Amino acid sequence: KSKKVIPTDHDISGKSTTFLLKALGKNKIEAEWLTAKAKINYKDDNEKIKFTSYIRMRKDSVIWFVAKKAGIEAVRAQITTDSVYIINRQAKEYVIRGLDFFEEKYNMPSSFEAIQTMLLGNVLYLSNLKPDSEIKNNQHHLYVEKDNVRAEYWLDGTNFQLNEMQFSDIRNDQTFRMTFENYKELEDEQIFSYFRNLNVTGKNTNNIDMDIKMSDVKINEPKNIKFEIPKKRYKRVD
Repeated sequence: KSKKVIPTDHDISGKSTTFLLKALGKNKIEAEWLTAKAKINYKDDNEKIKFTSYIRMRKDSVIWFVAKKAGIEAVRAQITTDSVYIINRQAKEYVIRGLDFFEEKYNMPSSFEAIQTMLLGNVLYLSNLKPDSEIKNNQHHLYVEKDNVRAEYWLDGTNFQLNEMQFSDIRNDQTFRMTFENYKELEDEQIFSYFRNLNVTGKNTNNIDMDIKMSDVKINEPKNIKFEIPKKRYKRVD
């Protein structure tokens, strides 16, 4: 009988940090527009939700999505470079907040650039500092630490696609982690991750785990983005 070969750290050859950073840059998704459908399983310390989302993004301008449950629109949201707008159809409420809303409520990165980067499946860098690198668990591992925040990146051992990135707030014992799987080629030959997991944990925070399974991904096809808060019967909440 044939024996299964278990990979070791010696199965891949070591690469310089400069080479790995260039490989990440080469694999970066470039898109002026992105549209996609996503099935999302969301869980935190208080609730579990499954819904389908329709996403539209215009680079450096706006991110729009609609969330549906059982085919009925439940939430519509729009993120601009400085604000987030959320309409809750079921509760007849709406929210208008600055982008710090994501950090305050979910302990997630709160800049438009960071949200856009994660949506595209690109690397979110901690700083301009050059990280160190090593081979770990048969992957290329990049890591850097600044001001008690440690950033780590795991790259596939052979094609250098981003498998995982993690940011740890050492002082506050909080971790933000995102993994990327199921890479497929888009129409213009760019390689896109169709499955992601987002995980937020911490001693004094709401722990979040979210699976995102994307489909119908298209880039550089302009779409109409419509967002209008109803003038009647909706209440603004913070």
